[in-house]
Amino acid sequence: MIKLISKLRNDKDFFEIFQKGGISFLMRIGGQIMGFLLSFIIANYYGAQGLGSFVLAITVLRIFTLLAKLGLDTTSVRFIASFAKQNKWKNISLFRRKTLVLLCITSVISSLIMYILSQNISLILNIKLQYLQMASYFVLPMTFFVLHYQSLKGLKKIAEFSFFYRMSQATFTIISIYIISIFISDEIVPIYAYLSALLIVSVLSFISYKYWFIKSKKVNHEEIIENLKIKDILKISIPLMFAQSVQFIMAWTDKLMIGNMLDPESVAVYGVAFRFSMIVSITLMAVNSIAAPKFAEKFAMDDTNSMAKIAIQSSKLIFWTTLPFATILLIFPKFFMGLYGIEFLVGFDVLRLLIIGRLINAFSGSVGNLMQMSGQQNSYMFILIIGAIINIVLNLLLIPKYGIDGAAYASIVSMSFWNLSMVYMVKKKFGFFTMYIPFINKKL
Repeated sequence: MIKLISKLRNDKDFFEIFQKGGISFLMRIGGQIMGFLLSFIIANYYGAQGLGSFVLAITVLRIFTLLAKLGLDTTSVRFIASFAKQNKWKNISLFRRKTLVLLCITSVISSLIMYILSQNISLILNIKLQYLQMASYFVLPMTFFVLHYQSLKGLKKIAEFSFFYRMSQATFTIISIYIISIFISDEIVPIYAYLSALLIVSVLSFISYKYWFIKSKKVNHEEIIENLKIKDILKISIPLMFAQSVQFIMAWTDKLMIGNMLDPESVAVYGVAFRFSMIVSITLMAVNSIAAPKFAEKFAMDDTNSMAKIAIQSSKLIFWTTLPFATILLIFPKFFMGLYGIEFLVGFDVLRLLIIGRLINAFSGSVGNLMQMSGQQNSYMFILIIGAIINIVLNLLLIPKYGIDGAAYASIVSMSFWNLSMVYMVKKKFGFFTMYIPFINKKL
């Protein structure tokens, strides 16, 4: 045991995953707590319908932000991590200038489209037109917010990335709700609060990135400026945008289709169960935050063996730390759903079903990040598209018959297809499995 601990401490890659993944893990827990607190406050003061309307409005904003980003946020992780490893800081600045110009243009266009379509969307999703029209003005701040916390991830500033990604929005929204509710007592308060918080975190994430970039960069007189053309950047980012879009569909189709086929109250119940199920993915998300830039580094160095080692170490860590959370939630689903009130108890079966899907996702390891950071973005996109189609078809068939339980069944099937297909593709391309199976795969 002592030799094993000593070996792991001397393993630079594992130690970095464990150390920075641990920081992200703590931030993830903090984010979950703040997220639960936010939804609890909205549910108790504005009811299940108020929470459902809030979730749907923010979901629509995220959809149009996703289109505006063009996948450049994830592309930034790959380029910044690779350039930073090679001490090419001027290339990072050049890449960011081109990225920012593109995002300004696409965000304004996306914002206009959202505003124009807001009336039709409000009718389809049963939410107030005012919510969507207000949110449409905030596509640009959200786009820049996502870009900057992902850029922090590329610099491997995991604590800062994790705070902005996991905790900041919920934390500042809660504070804003408290302040705004002093002057306004209306169900629109959560929307005002979220949009106000978004402006704050967008500015703070920019300041944080600029600080760490200046502090991290080193003088490199031998640096060669690479001819980064916009079309070359888009060749990588566009497939990632489609992949992100499909990934978003996988995560939010259930809620959107429940909102259309059932009612906002059902969206709220499903949303709470969904949030609880995400606890199972805490370690996966934490490890992914540092594994992604490390995969980008190793791929840039053409070091497949190190990629395999990082993937297997990550999977093993994820497996053993995920089991306790899943076990507790599977045994006591009624207790957790009941925390939000009696009307939320109907979602305890949904919680159990979603946890099964999350377990498959977690046990597959950091497979999605590995594909995105190693030039496999087209295969990644293709798998997600098929998974999304499966999810949509199953939701159409199962929600009318089984209600929110049907949406959970659709999630299990689509997530299983998505993750297992990626595990197979990585094995086929690189020759190793990312999935950890106890007592069979003993390699660290």
